[in-house]
Amino acid sequence: MKMNKLHFVTPVAVIRRDDGRILILKRRQGESVYPGHYTFPGGKVEGNETIMQALKREVAEECGLNILPGAILIKDKAILRPDGQTSKALSFLCSVESSDSIKLNREDFSEYMWANLDELRKVQHVGIEAEFQQAERLYKSGIDVKKFVIDTDQVELT
Repeated sequence: MKMNKLHFVTPVAVIRRDDGRILILKRRQGESVYPGHYTFPGGKVEGNETIMQALKREVAEECGLNILPGAILIKDKAILRPDGQTSKALSFLCSVESSDSIKLNREDFSEYMWANLDELRKVQHVGIEAEFQQAERLYKSGIDVKKFVIDTDQVELT
């Protein structure tokens, strides 16, 4: 059996507020993949984008937030979509300029919420508990997110 080696690369943003709650978006009921489930903002890499360029673009498009430099890869997973296509999802712990100005893309999402782990467990989601747990561990460790994953296309070399 020949397997299709092509797949989507899908970075998503785990955005945590100072109160410990993490942003999740509810996919519209009409979506082909995980309709009505909560997930993180993010989406497919397009064209010749870097992973970080795609992450910044998708987060801005989906919820209107601007990601600050620096991110930590906290989980990667392979997903088999209902259409048979595979996706390599990369979950990045990120910071944003301001978490107060959500502008939800209503074409793809019906609502959003800032949730802690207990609240997440009460809603239908795409299987993102591990990211919540890892984000909390990292924040409790005092790690500085800004020191990780620098987009080298944006750095001037001397």
